[in-house]
Amino acid sequence: MIIGKIGLDSSSRVAFQSHAHSDHFVSGEVIFATKATKFLSHLRKGGFYRTVGFGKRFYLGGFRARLYPAGHMLGSAGIKLWFNSGTLFYTGDTKWFKLRTAEKSRFPRADFLIIEATFGVPSFTFPSPREAEKKLIAFVEEALDRGKRPVLYVNQTGKAQEVMKILDVHGYTVKPSREMLKVARVYSKFGIDFGNISRDGDVVLRSYLSPEVESSFSPWELRVSSFRELKLSNHADFWELMKIIERVKPERVFTVYGFAGEFARILKGLGYEATAISPNTVLRLP
Repeated sequence: MIIGKIGLDSSSRVAFQSHAHSDHFVSGEVIFATKATKFLSHLRKGGFYRTVGFGKRFYLGGFRARLYPAGHMLGSAGIKLWFNSGTLFYTGDTKWFKLRTAEKSRFPRADFLIIEATFGVPSFTFPSPREAEKKLIAFVEEALDRGKRPVLYVNQTGKAQEVMKILDVHGYTVKPSREMLKVARVYSKFGIDFGNISRDGDVVLRSYLSPEVESSFSPWELRVSSFRELKLSNHADFWELMKIIERVKPERVFTVYGFAGEFARILKGLGYEATAISPNTVLRLP
């Protein structure tokens, strides 16, 4: 969306990109993002990025701004902006609980909040990352005990590296795809190391784009996603979103992505002034 002529995960002359997933890529004369987001984005796209560290004050389109870790993947950020009418915080994709390969999220107080609602209905309740991790390791151990080689289907950027790190911590080697390796090399530049990469890894990692994904599933193949068999999510579920709103304490909430309409109606029922908006909205604050 556009606010004050600034693109928030939207292309504009001056834009902010919250993280390095392709559905959030933006273009502009200058794109503000964290250094990790710049490096990861440059694996797939060009663009002039001006990097900003977490907690550092800077100016974006003439307005004072500050980035906060979003917890969604390495380098993911939310942004707080200071306008004449008050402060605004935009989360982008976010996560309340700490993942192994992402910075711990932080959420500042703000008068207005734009929050992603990808899983903004109560039916979406995910296990904590550590609970999901236990289920993942149990699946791998059972497969190996039966003489099978477990195969995990994961998103190649972010989720794959989280799974790689989990398996590394538990002593299992992995055979990832080329794209996963490229991303992992960037992670290593920021202190997230993987000592378990092997051509003959205990566990094979494949992309959802793999042609085998629809036809070759066996008991020893597992899809790791918010929507799949193992819910190791790097998005906030409904209850995590509610915790974020309680932390920010906004006077007004704008919901975007996913179940934005449903989430806004729930928030209204709880006494919040909430409005669902589309990612293409040009937003004007009071």
